[in-house]
Amino acid sequence: MEISFKNKYLLNFPEVTARHADGDLIVVRMTRPAEVEVLHALTLAEIGPSVASLAIMQGVYKNNPECLWSILRRPAEGGPDLLAGYFGFLHLNAGGLVALEDRSLSGRAPDLAHLARAGERPAAIYVWAGIARRMRVLAEMLVAQALGAEHYGGLPIYATAGTPGGLKWLNHLGEADRGPQENGLGRVFRIDTARAVSARAAKPAA
Repeated sequence: MEISFKNKYLLNFPEVTARHADGDLIVVRMTRPAEVEVLHALTLAEIGPSVASLAIMQGVYKNNPECLWSILRRPAEGGPDLLAGYFGFLHLNAGGLVALEDRSLSGRAPDLAHLARAGERPAAIYVWAGIARRMRVLAEMLVAQALGAEHYGGLPIYATAGTPGGLKWLNHLGEADRGPQENGLGRVFRIDTARAVSARAAKPAA
């Protein structure tokens, strides 16, 4: 699938940066079309085969490029930026939120009819994937800054743990939306955003 967007659209979301404790600059910006295939390969390597296909990932991105945010390291000693991870989101419209609540929303093959298009304010955000080793807290802060509070602030945020590391993160930041019995792999969490902000303040370079 060929994906292209006008540069003007991508420039509406400039990169945001912060210094990591190791000296590198962490850069977050909207994913570029040519990077989607690389991010999918990274997802397979880090999370495993039970993820959305490349074609699905490209389709979600084409529907709304605000769904993918690349995380890069800019070495303190100079040199090219190094891709270090990304955050992927499903920006759910009202129908998508209903599908999430009744557990008919598929993370592997989401229905585009359940997703807000670019520029539309979603009803909720579902964290589709997150790969940010040794910089997750810092990357979360930068992604939130890049998305912007005016358009995305105050929205409910949900996520599902697909790996033990992701489960540890969610148990720290969120609470299961249907009680403690859902605090496990494959379960849906509603993230406690106030707790997330506190975590970022406590560990600004994590």
